[in-house]
Amino acid sequence: MKTEFTFGDIVSVAGYENRIFYVDAWSEIKRTEEWGVSEYVEYDLTDAINGEFLDAFETDLRLVCRKHFAEDYLLSYDVTDYPEPSGVALHFAGYFPKLPILESVAELGKGLERVASDMTKKKAQDEVKQIDELLDEYNDYTRLYETFGDAEYKTKADAVMSKLRREAGE
Repeated sequence: MKTEFTFGDIVSVAGYENRIFYVDAWSEIKRTEEWGVSEYVEYDLTDAINGEFLDAFETDLRLVCRKHFAEDYLLSYDVTDYPEPSGVALHFAGYFPKLPILESVAELGKGLERVASDMTKKKAQDEVKQIDELLDEYNDYTRLYETFGDAEYKTKADAVMSKLRREAGE
């Protein structure tokens, strides 16, 4: 069965004057009864402005705009006197708190940048401190080796130098 409308098309519906709907889905229905068989298409629609859901028959729909031009059409659509939803649909926007204003989001972003910057500085300071401690340890073992000539101090100094190279990323 060929349908007249496709996903994303904007349509109007008989009985819902001055409202526009997106085509979300359709069902091809073949109904068999005692006196014969009937075939028809039923569409699932969403109000393009307030999100209300609606089911409608193909015969009740009229094409307003094809999917390819829907975005441009909605940008120029005047919603000044747009009718309120007629059903008992849930509108989730009313149940959630308002989103923060752009300025507060920007301030939050600046605060997060400062925290990240402080954390980066602290990490860098910790790495410098660790490298300084390893250098001190290396110098101590080198002086001990030069003073006493014990091979054990030379081995420990070499081990510290290896660790220092690993930490420094060589």
